Amino acid sequence: MKNITLQTILVLIAAVTLSAFSAAGSLQAQIVNPPDSGYPSYSVGGFIQQQFIVDETENSATRFATHRARIGIQGNVTENIRVNFVGGFVEPPQATPRLVNAFVDFNIHPLFNIRTGQFLVPFGLEGPEVITFNPTIERSTAIRRLNTFTMFRDVGVQVSGSDSGFSYAVALVNGSGANNAEQIEPKDIMGRIGYQLTECLNIGVSGHYGNYQPDPSVDNNEARYRFGADLSFNMAPFFLRGEYIFRQDERPSADALNMQGFYALAGYNITDQIQGIVRFEYYDPNTDASDNELTIVTLGANYQFMGNTRISANYEIRDDQLNPALKNVFTLQMQVAL
Repeated sequence: MKNITLQTILVLIAAVTLSAFSAAGSLQAQIVNPPDSGYPSYSVGGFIQQQFIVDETENSATRFATHRARIGIQGNVTENIRVNFVGGFVEPPQATPRLVNAFVDFNIHPLFNIRTGQFLVPFGLEGPEVITFNPTIERSTAIRRLNTFTMFRDVGVQVSGSDSGFSYAVALVNGSGANNAEQIEPKDIMGRIGYQLTECLNIGVSGHYGNYQPDPSVDNNEARYRFGADLSFNMAPFFLRGEYIFRQDERPSADALNMQGFYALAGYNITDQIQGIVRFEYYDPNTDASDNELTIVTLGANYQFMGNTRISANYEIRDDQLNPALKNVFTLQMQVAL
């Protein structure tokens, strides 16, 4: 790896200083009506992710970057109606300020709740999870490339519920992704069903059927499908999770394009603040072709200061058969949650 020792130490010192300063103060602003007035009640929050990146690929510059910066408001309008609005600087390639979340939850019954607006769509484990909770700095490359939605979000309506270990979420959405106007019919439908097999083990399956335009300049829609399976195991201080996704895109003048990928992530909480992780992932962009697979092994550690404020280090060992020039990358991230 490049000579990063001095730079890494300097970044660590700066990150620890910033985090200590943040931890000393209040990281969440509350806007709450007096107790005798009841609802509504809201809270303001957000997060910032600053990164230091050393990419060993030739001609790649060592750099600092603001990976994400978001702020929003959420809270209850009534006992059963909750709102969530979030915007900000989102991850590349959509790095310009964007609307992230804009949805309303109607909590009707434990087995039947409605969400409408722009939200994380229900497919798999990593997709619907808020990124600040992910044990690694970023969702796996395989899951990101098999995803069909901008920021893993879209506009539509979702019903969900849970009871006695069973959970489900089904959504009907535009299919164009967050902040994109719908251009085609019909809508996309997707969902996940999960079941808590034991106190430690949860399994789930996901499905997605929709349409897309291979060429936006031509009024021709093609079908696309996804299937996923996932599991998570948590027996403190050890945890394990993984998921597999198969995706098929129909094409107008060729056979369907079949893609697949998976990851397996294991972690161990060494102390209440220190966590070690390892992740293996595999992505095949065309199952009918050979010598095109991507594999990545990620070694990482998290130091939790308070809540979701943490410093994370990930070293990715990358092997891309389609791009042999791609080398390993080291990322140091300071995440401050407000």
